[in-house]
Amino acid sequence: MKKLNLVFQEVLKFLLIFLVCFVWARYFIRALWLAVVVSIGISALAFAIFGFIARKRRNKTSLKLKEKEDAENMFLSLCFDDKPMDFFAELASKKHKNITKHKDHIVITHSEENVKTVLFADLSFQPLDTSRLLTIHNKMKKEKAIKIVICCKEIKDKNVELFCENFPEKIVILDTYETYKQLFKTYDCFPRITKTYPTTKKVVFKDFVAHALNKNRTKGYLFSALILILSGLFIRANIYYCIIASLLVVCAIISQFNPYFNRKTKEEVL
Repeated sequence: MKKLNLVFQEVLKFLLIFLVCFVWARYFIRALWLAVVVSIGISALAFAIFGFIARKRRNKTSLKLKEKEDAENMFLSLCFDDKPMDFFAELASKKHKNITKHKDHIVITHSEENVKTVLFADLSFQPLDTSRLLTIHNKMKKEKAIKIVICCKEIKDKNVELFCENFPEKIVILDTYETYKQLFKTYDCFPRITKTYPTTKKVVFKDFVAHALNKNRTKGYLFSALILILSGLFIRANIYYCIIASLLVVCAIISQFNPYFNRKTKEEVL
């Protein structure tokens, strides 16, 4: 469903760009078919440019693949550490002086304003949900801080962040990658990697085919084929459109019905 929503958003974006281009193309070009062709060409170019700019912006703000791997391994190492708060206390001491260390959190007292910030390390492997958030808040209430920063493995859903608005304190939740980016990189202090996740195997051609012809890809192939077929209502379909549309339909049929890449698990396992 999430993939279909993303596809729908991209198609809608293209159609909106096309409509703007078509309005102006129709104004300057009298022939309808030529106006449609020109509009599609300009729309495709504009869509590609916008996509390129968006990817560049995401690349600037997002972590690199190696950094993501390090972030995961660092969080894993902290989970296995007997005294993980020693590291967080060391990190906080880079910019703050008055730090109190506890078993699962540290308290930073800002002497200028005489206010407190709590950093709580939720080093369980469970995604943070509203129930767990409420438990942490009730536990940290006694510190009387104005801000509670929670480092966790991952956030279960968006409702968790919305739930934060119910508390008088400012709640900041950092998952594995945000912890790496906003704490480790910002303070230039990184935990020592003592544990690592198993590395994934290299993708071979067989894996690529298995992914391309999996049953989950059927809707994508059909959707693409329908787009090409419907475009034939506006412009004259040439041999390339017919070939690509036919191949997409064939891929959809293979993905849906081939038994090799869609193996069923037997009911009785043990």
